[in-house]
Order: sequence, then structure tokens, then C-alpha cells
Amino acid sequence: MNGKWILAVVGLGVFVSAGEARAATPKEAVGFWGTVTGTVKSARPDGTSFVLKVSAAEPDEKQNSAKNPPGMVGKEITLGVRMPRKDGKPYPSAEDVAYIKTLKPGMKIKVKMFAVKADPTVLRIQGPGEEVEGGKEKKAGE
Repeated sequence: MNGKWILAVVGLGVFVSAGEARAATPKEAVGFWGTVTGTVKSARPDGTSFVLKVSAAEPDEKQNSAKNPPGMVGKEITLGVRMPRKDGKPYPSAEDVAYIKTLKPGMKIKVKMFAVKADPTVLRIQGPGEEVEGGKEKKAGE
């Protein structure tokens, strides 16, 4: 019976992780505010987050508190949606969710992002980004 229980727990773990778009926040990205460019690795089907492999990081001089933004290049980060409050409760930004649902693995994008002040390891987009093709930028979805 113990073998069946272990198999069930392992199977559940695989099922839960299959829908997640998550990468641990690298120390270089903690507190980062600015613009990142990179390749989409995966996106959650519900549009609440995606994983980006960073190819360039341009910090905002006024807001950024990350110690080594260039160190983000080559790393994977998870970016979530803004969480505005309505009736005192946070909810995912519909605009951000719609944008993330358009993302496909392999797309090259540029997006403004920020670290949540209460927990600088949590990274969110500031709004829909732009697709980058061959050095030429265009709005995602065009």
C-alpha cells in the first residue's frame, strides 16, 4: 500500500508542476526595476505568469535596487501580472493576463518590469510588452 501512496503523491506533483510557469528568482534580479529583453520559455495557460530567459537588462536609475542587473543576462526569471485592488482585494490585471496569453515559447520580447516592494523577489510586468524580431520592435499581437 505504501508504494501506491508514494506513486500517487509523485503523480500529483508532476500534475501540479506541469501547469506552472516558474523559475526561482536569481539574486541578480532581486529588487530589479527596469526593462528586460529575452526569450519566452513558458507561460501559464491562465495568463498569470511567464518565464523569460533574459538577454538584456536595462535598469531604471531611480527605482532599481538590484545590485548587479547585468548579471541577469542568461538567467531565467518568472514575471507575474500586476495585482490592482478592488474592494480591498488584489486581483490579476485583465490587460496583463490577456497579454501573457498571447506569449508562446521562443518569442523574443521586451517588457518593463518591477520588483514588489513588500517582497523584492517577486517580479511583475508593468504592462504589456513588445515583441522583438531581428532587432526590430513591434507591439505584441501585431
